[in-house]
Amino acid sequence: MAWTQLAGALGLGGLAGLASSVLVTWLPQNILNEEAQWLAHVQNEPWQAVAPHGLRACAAHAAARWRATLGFAAVGAGMVAWLVLTQGASWSTLMWAVWLWTLLTAAAIDLKTQLLPDKLTQPLLWLGLLLQTQQSLATVGLENAVWGAACGYLILWAMDQLYMRWRGISGVGQGDMKLLAAIGAWLGPQAVPNVLLLAASTALIGQLAWRFRPSASPASDTPEFAFGPWIVLAAVAYLFW
Repeated sequence: MAWTQLAGALGLGGLAGLASSVLVTWLPQNILNEEAQWLAHVQNEPWQAVAPHGLRACAAHAAARWRATLGFAAVGAGMVAWLVLTQGASWSTLMWAVWLWTLLTAAAIDLKTQLLPDKLTQPLLWLGLLLQTQQSLATVGLENAVWGAACGYLILWAMDQLYMRWRGISGVGQGDMKLLAAIGAWLGPQAVPNVLLLAASTALIGQLAWRFRPSASPASDTPEFAFGPWIVLAAVAYLFW
């Protein structure tokens, strides 16, 4: 492999990581501003945008948090470099780099804010379906991709409906359903139950480890639960294994 290809991969991955550090702030605030604006419109009241709400302001915010921003850049560079080293420089490698970047960005946002933006999950879903129409880039074929998307969404939707009948509240977010549907579109229906089982198992272990950590006090509460990062980790593990 040419060193220029590896250097290019490191550069592109680093830029993608920098973009993630900005999106982690911008996308959740974009959602909150849209909801606040809609509510103010319905109630005929003034509204105040959550700051920083512009891309430039969010970029400045990311620059101020330079340690976290450098961490994003390092992860992005390492991820793309690893793909190029193991798969070579190709359109397929770029495709999977986009898949990984989107999933990891969504996981970081969900971990921080308990939000999974449609601006990430929906394009990932449609890209997974459209790629199946190109023989050189298809991952599982169009039929399997459609079934994978349907299974990913409907399994979590059915679980949420059962939980609502049992407890009277929603137990699964719409973002998690869309995320698993997007993963199913890329990996096929056979991956969905495996990803879901692995995500649920690791999430349970993680919650128990947090609750019974040595520094935990008897009255300490378990932090608000975000299932999206566990789905992402399970999907990445499934792909590599």
